Amino acid sequence: FLGNSDLCYWGLPSISADDPAFPPLGYWRGYVWGPMALLTYWGLQRYDDIPLAKSARTALSSQMSSLVLSQWRSHGRICENFSPHRNATDCTGDRFYHWGALGAFLSLLERESVDREVVI
Repeated sequence: FLGNSDLCYWGLPSISADDPAFPPLGYWRGYVWGPMALLTYWGLQRYDDIPLAKSARTALSSQMSSLVLSQWRSHGRICENFSPHRNATDCTGDRFYHWGALGAFLSLLERESVDREVVI
């Protein structure tokens, strides 16, 4: 997740950047969605014994939190969904939407996961 190209920089878009349907960015095509990121996070968490899955989960959490915070700090918004483009300056979809905050919620889940490892 970290180190993506500028075309698909933030988070986990709903379609691959190399798919022909990606450039037009339809409503469900290409945007980054909090619920999808959360489901992916939980899926990766089930495979924490595999180092690559664990590092992908950590990277997804970090990047999604950074994405949500970038919009919050710049515009005071929690977006319904987000553009995956690095240079995107505004929300896509509604500017205040509850599930947009799930991207930042991943950092709380990640912290809980790390704290649990220290105790165990």
